[in-house]
Amino acid sequence: MTLRVSGEIFFASVNRFARAFQGEDRAGQVVIDVTAAHFWDISGVGALDKIVARLCRDGRDVEVVGYNRASADIVDRFALHDKTGVELGLAPH
Repeated sequence: MTLRVSGEIFFASVNRFARAFQGEDRAGQVVIDVTAAHFWDISGVGALDKIVARLCRDGRDVEVVGYNRASADIVDRFALHDKTGVELGLAPH
């Protein structure tokens, strides 16, 4: 199942963004397409992290695709959903 996100995702829109993912189909594989969206701040990135974490806890395989360059930069810097233990400092040395 592909879920398409559009618009500006930032502190004032995160509640609406998160509500959009409630009651979705129970598909095993979920692609979140953010081609038509823009993440402005860490609030938006945090909301995406929570959505991906919840879907994964529900046993879904989740992939986020289509970041624009600026959104990809802020997601790369602040998101947790796309990190491994190495990036988080959790892997042994």
